[in-house]
Amino acid sequence: MKIIDAHIHLNLKEVFPVSDLLKQMDKYGVGKVVLILNLKEEYDAFIGDVNTYKSNQDRFWIASGINIHDKNSFDRFDHLCQIGLAPKIKIHPRLFKIKKEDIDAVVDSIARYDSQIIIDTLYYGHEIEFHNGIELGVALARRYPERNIVMAHCGSVEFLKCMMATRYLPNVCYDYSFIQTFFQNTSLRLDMVDFLRRTANRIMFGSDFPSFQLDNALSNMKSLAKEAGLSEEQIGMVMGLNAERIYGQIDNH
Repeated sequence: MKIIDAHIHLNLKEVFPVSDLLKQMDKYGVGKVVLILNLKEEYDAFIGDVNTYKSNQDRFWIASGINIHDKNSFDRFDHLCQIGLAPKIKIHPRLFKIKKEDIDAVVDSIARYDSQIIIDTLYYGHEIEFHNGIELGVALARRYPERNIVMAHCGSVEFLKCMMATRYLPNVCYDYSFIQTFFQNTSLRLDMVDFLRRTANRIMFGSDFPSFQLDNALSNMKSLAKEAGLSEEQIGMVMGLNAERIYGQIDNH
């Protein structure tokens, strides 16, 4: 079974973070990842180790943050396009200080790109005025029905809201990063199991490394899949095949 981690970050404590990430992937049998570069610090660390990436390009998809409040984020995204890395779009409402009144501007800002879009929907921290990932994801899915829209973290504590607001939008998909580990011993586990049972063809494994170790995330995801009664074929979809289908499309910028 090919394992793809649909939500992973660089460990900025490492001198060569891409090289370290590859070691972690090899250690736990992860064949490919979606590497998310939300901020300049992550972008700079990636560019500093970009030759390692280029030598292992078949093991990565790159997602780069686009922030309407930071013109330089567009320049970074464009640079990744220019050097042939075909990045996905990552939008993080909390980190990027996106309020509800900004949603239309965010949707318009990416019209010139043709790429899959990952929306952070993690309800985390006291700045609740920026917790607009679900609303933004719906707006993007409706505006760009030809693109895949991935709801990263599946709404976290607003899991059911995320599910009910998006399940009938056919271009919306989900990753279970963060939540499968952080909420493993809470009532949210029941919702994660139920949604897996109903929607295994649109859900992806993601670790949120380095916040969570790959072995723990893998173990927790497999436990959820087992409790949901998924078949071996469905487990293969969740652990890798869905990501291959969702992110494997060729983007044109």
